[in-house]
Amino acid sequence: MLSNRIENQSLSTLCERVGVAFEVGLDPHRVFEREAKHASTLYGRRMQSVADQVREGSALSDAVKSQGNYFPPHFAEMLEGGERSGKLDRVLERLAEYYQQLADFRGIFFNSILWPLVQLILAVVVVGLLIYLPAVLLPDAETSRTDLLGIGLTGERGVLIYISIVLTTLIVVATITVLIKNGYFAFLSNWAAHLPWIGRNLRVFAEARFVQTLALTIESGVDAASAVDLAFRCAGTKQFQSKASQSKQAILQGHDLHSTLADSHLFQEETIEVVELGEASGRLAETLDKHFRHLKSQVKSSMAKLTYAASAAIWVAIAIVLVLIIFRVFSLYVDGMGERATDVIQGPSGF
Repeated sequence: MLSNRIENQSLSTLCERVGVAFEVGLDPHRVFEREAKHASTLYGRRMQSVADQVREGSALSDAVKSQGNYFPPHFAEMLEGGERSGKLDRVLERLAEYYQQLADFRGIFFNSILWPLVQLILAVVVVGLLIYLPAVLLPDAETSRTDLLGIGLTGERGVLIYISIVLTTLIVVATITVLIKNGYFAFLSNWAAHLPWIGRNLRVFAEARFVQTLALTIESGVDAASAVDLAFRCAGTKQFQSKASQSKQAILQGHDLHSTLADSHLFQEETIEVVELGEASGRLAETLDKHFRHLKSQVKSSMAKLTYAASAAIWVAIAIVLVLIIFRVFSLYVDGMGERATDVIQGPSGF
C-alpha cells in the first residue's frame, strides 16, 4: 500500500510556482497543466484534475479540496483564506516556505538516525557471519560447538533461515511505516508522547508545527478562532488536536490567545510570553514567525537527543549480543578443554 499524499518537497515547489504565476498575472491552471505532463502518475493525474477545474472557473481552494486526502488537511483552508483576503500570492509564498521547512525537518530526522541504522545493519551482518562461518571453517566439528549464538542456526541452512527472518522483519517495518504515513497507527505517537523524557522532546516538534501554522494562518487573513483551531489540528499529535475545539470556543468567547494557550498546559512559558507580546504589539504573525526560528533550534536539539538515545540503545543491544557470544565461545572452549583432558587421562587405561 503506497502513500496517497503529496510529498512536502513537491508541494513546496508547486506552491512557489503557482505563487509566481499569480504574482505576474498568469493563469494558474497553466502551472498545473505543466505539472501534469506525467499524467500516468498519481501526481500527474491530480495536477490535471486541479488544472481542469481551475480552467472551468472553480476557485483554487475548491479544486484542491476535491482531491480528497492527496493534499494536507490545512492546505485548502490556507488557500481559501488567501482568496478571501486577496493575499493568495503571499499565502502561496509562505506555504512554499512552510512545506520546505517540513521537508527539511524530515531530512534532518533521517540524517540523525542514519548512524544508528548503520550500526544496526552492521550488527545484523555480524550475526549472520557468526551463524555461517563457524560451520564452514570447522565442518567436522559438532553442531553444538559451531552454534556460537546458541539459537540453533548454523551453516548455510541457518543463514537462509536468518535471512528470511530479517527480510520478513524489514517488510513488516516498511508496511507499518507506510501505514503510519497514511494516518494509521497514530496511537503509537500518542503513546510515545506520554513517556516522560521522550514525550517532552517529541512535544517540541508539535509545538513548532503549531507556532508555524498559527503564524501562517493569521498572516493569510484567517480569523483568530479558526486559526487557533487549525493550528491545534495541524500540530500532529492527539494531545494538541484534543485542545482544538475548546480553544476555538475560548477565543470566540473573548479570551486572549495567550491565556487560551496557557490553559492547554502544552506550551513552554517562552511561547506564551511571545504570543502575549505579539498580541500587545499587534504584530502577532511576525512575532510567531521569529519564535518559530528559535523553536527550530530546539527541534534540532531534540532530534540529537533522541538520536543519541537510539544509538545508545543499539550499542547496548550489540554489546549484550557480543557478551553472550563471548561467554558462549568461552564455555565451548572450557568444555572442549575438559573433554580433551578427560581423553588424556583415560588414554593409558585403554592399553
